[in-house]
Amino acid sequence: MLRLVRPAIGNAPYRAENICFRDVARPLTEVRDAKILVETLDGLIEHFKEHVKDRSFDDVRKALQANLRAVRKRVLEEQDAFAVTSEVLRRARARVKDWADVPNRWASLGRGLEDVYRRARDAFENAAADPTVEKLHEWRKQAKYLRYQLEILRPLWPERMEELAGEADRMGELLGDDHDQAVLRQTLTGDETGTGDEGDREALLALIDRRRSELQQEARVLGGRFFVDRPREFARPLKRYWKAWRSRTAAGQPDEPQPAPA
Repeated sequence: MLRLVRPAIGNAPYRAENICFRDVARPLTEVRDAKILVETLDGLIEHFKEHVKDRSFDDVRKALQANLRAVRKRVLEEQDAFAVTSEVLRRARARVKDWADVPNRWASLGRGLEDVYRRARDAFENAAADPTVEKLHEWRKQAKYLRYQLEILRPLWPERMEELAGEADRMGELLGDDHDQAVLRQTLTGDETGTGDEGDREALLALIDRRRSELQQEARVLGGRFFVDRPREFARPLKRYWKAWRSRTAAGQPDEPQPAPA
């Protein structure tokens, strides 16, 4: 969400706060990733249950669960990550009021919206042309930033903004699932958790590759529809929504969604 106000707060404060939140989240991300490995395995088996009736993959799952317990113990108990995170967020909250005094006009939002849409569109095009794990992950991150922008603009026209935010969210979900599959694949090929049976691993790798192909195809179709406009074209109707919304609120009218003039 910080990307929304980056032009207003300045690059230096943005970078400082971004690093602050990134670093404090890193230990908790380790726990999340370890948990997601188990959930991703379960989801993969469920998705292809008709194809894996003769396999249980119990040894793989037990190894991933053991890894999750070890990560939880290290991060949550030994490092006391929740207490550390709570203190960092308490201090950051006190700094929020000093971030910016943003003027109440479209220019305060429009430039950020176009910038985030442009970044997401570029990331989509890069990933579509060369779908590496890194480029797909970057597309996912930029899609999430765009979704947050659209959610913030919900009052302008709730139905339309929810539709746009929902599409961006779905895009992020598909790419997030793909990334989780990629991490599970990396874990299995690196044998980081001591997963045993070679036959089970080979079967899972084939299923992962098939599932990733499905997820990426659906995400590409959605991205191709969503990013058909150039950034300025995408932002133009939202500017009209904003002007109509400001006129209603300035006149003291009920804040009911009304289609903006074409």
